[in-house]
Amino acid sequence: MLPSNGQKMYIDPSNYGDPMEALMSIADEIDRDKIKLDRMIGGGEFAEVYEGRMKSESGLDKVAVKILKAGSSRKTRDDFLLEASVMGQFKHTNVIALKGVVTRSRPMMIVTEFMENGSLDHFLKSNDGRLTVFQLLGMARGVAAGMDYLSSINFIHR
Repeated sequence: MLPSNGQKMYIDPSNYGDPMEALMSIADEIDRDKIKLDRMIGGGEFAEVYEGRMKSESGLDKVAVKILKAGSSRKTRDDFLLEASVMGQFKHTNVIALKGVVTRSRPMMIVTEFMENGSLDHFLKSNDGRLTVFQLLGMARGVAAGMDYLSSINFIHR
């Protein structure tokens, strides 16, 4: 069933038996050789995030690359794949875009568009008191537009 505006509906990838099957129906596989890592910009217990570049037809695109750490459990790997499967369904200017994944070689990677100013919460904290009401209102409108889109495809964040 399509929403009234013709957009696709969100499909929960956890409904698939195999997370890899869900991912391959949604995301593009990227050749590992097209990715160059520049610097680490974040990380956690299961993955590290890098600023990087990806070869494309137009040259080199700046991207963010989330890399699953070696030795991760199967559950962690499956959660990593499900994350990419969720992101791959979003097509809106106010929602981070999935460029593709690297799953056929190790380490596994999720490649997304790069946000030059970092995450919104860190940007707001680091610019506390320096942003005008109009700038803040513009950001709020962008967040609202992204949330409206996610709602329109029946996505529920869990």
